[in-house]
Amino acid sequence: MTALIDRIRHELIGQGRGLLTVFGLRPLVYADYTASGRSLGFIEDYIQNTVLPWYANTHTTSSATGAQTTAFREQARSEIAKAVNAGDQDQVIFCGSGATAAVDKLLKLLELDRPCDPEQPRPVVFIGPYEHHSNELPWRESAADVVSVCLNARGKLCLEDLAKKLELFSDRPLKVGSFSAASNVTGIKTDVPAVSRLLKQHGALCCWDYAAAAPYTKIDMNAATPLDAVSISPHKFIGGPGTPGILVVKRSVFKRRIPSVPGGGTVSWVSPNGHRYLPAGAEREEGGTPGIVEAIRAGLVFKLQQQVGIEEIEIREHNYATRAMQRLLAHPDIEVLGPADENRLALFSLRIKHDGKDLHYGFVTALMNDLFGIQLRGGCSCAGPYGHYLLGLTPKLSAMIDKASEQGFTAFRPGWVRLNFNYFITEAEFNYLLDALTLVADHGWRMLPYYQHDSKTNTWRYQGIAPKVESLADLDFSQALPNNTVAAPKLGQTLSDAERILRAPRTAQERVFSLNVKPEHESICWFRLPQDVIPLLDH
Repeated sequence: MTALIDRIRHELIGQGRGLLTVFGLRPLVYADYTASGRSLGFIEDYIQNTVLPWYANTHTTSSATGAQTTAFREQARSEIAKAVNAGDQDQVIFCGSGATAAVDKLLKLLELDRPCDPEQPRPVVFIGPYEHHSNELPWRESAADVVSVCLNARGKLCLEDLAKKLELFSDRPLKVGSFSAASNVTGIKTDVPAVSRLLKQHGALCCWDYAAAAPYTKIDMNAATPLDAVSISPHKFIGGPGTPGILVVKRSVFKRRIPSVPGGGTVSWVSPNGHRYLPAGAEREEGGTPGIVEAIRAGLVFKLQQQVGIEEIEIREHNYATRAMQRLLAHPDIEVLGPADENRLALFSLRIKHDGKDLHYGFVTALMNDLFGIQLRGGCSCAGPYGHYLLGLTPKLSAMIDKASEQGFTAFRPGWVRLNFNYFITEAEFNYLLDALTLVADHGWRMLPYYQHDSKTNTWRYQGIAPKVESLADLDFSQALPNNTVAAPKLGQTLSDAERILRAPRTAQERVFSLNVKPEHESICWFRLPQDVIPLLDH
């Protein structure tokens, strides 16, 4: 398995590439896999050399190209079904943009997008305490009542609270549990078997959002307690960019008489005066010309995951998660959000402090990019309700921040810095990420007055300099395509350069910035301001 993991490392598109920042050339080191995976050369080569030469629409099998493309797509569906232990009663449906589209598809299959009879009890959906917005907002907008289950004392989903609420709403005609298998903020895993058993005992459907967890954990549609539905975002897998969302769902869940999206490919017969839809199933729910290559790519990334082996992935993840937690907790100015639980993904959301107050997540993210080439994410990670709990936001503070943000004062939006340690990264990259975080926690505050906050984008920029980005407008297909590949500097040398920049006295040519805060916003200003640290730079 080491050989395959080495191949993943070496064929990661962008690996070893230099990134030009305001401080010079830096190695591009990606640590935002929780948001999206990265492409792999051997997967893209297979698509280019084997799939695309035979590409055609799948709505025909009479031609050689149509037959081959249809076969590839159905083989991809089979690879995914095998990976999640789907049976004959399970349907694998390709659907649009990630788990968001999969949850939306599930909601429509349950006919919760339609108004309910006001004379009858409404359906009810139970959600967890650390849901991504994609597994909460669709249910809020549905015909169901939404009931949140709280955290227990250990910071995990409370089974006792779930049991009480299932009992309280036992008279509802349709009960659905829709929970995240793992938090995309803290990496905490949910006890899927225990929650599923409890749901089944109370006659509720057990549906799972595996968006954050699927690349790193086992999914079993037909364990001792079978799952009713699972939503997946394959774009988060290594090799996954350019893949559709996936809903794996039991046939028994299908309630609709008509497809959720009527159109081509959903019918068996159409006459001038009528039509007949296909039987309920994946084909009826994939109307129109689908993302064909995208679906095939999804099958390939699942096949790769299975060849690496879930057990191997989990062992490597656990190793990185345990060691990273130890180092992060040891630093007095780094706060790890959520419980320090061993049963977790190797992802972390952090608050970096200076003298007891946060350095803004946007500033930390900018520093990590500019000084080290490290790609992180700052913000609330699309988990606002969980963020309120983690950051201790009261309803009053929340309303004040919302109002200020709506008025254009975006800096007050709370959040954190998130990164993950993917199973295939090298030991050198693992240590580089932690060493960089340590340097920023130790000395990052020194750079704060030299970064300007842009309220339109809620970003921080050294000397107010906007990064240069490539533009499609500059592309001329009549000319040879540009090759902008530049080799990256060594990780050790970059760390030394970054420490020198952080510790060095600033030059007279560097402009100093401040961020003015109105008196009515002082109570919601949770982060260290540039002007706060200027007096400290003389010492």
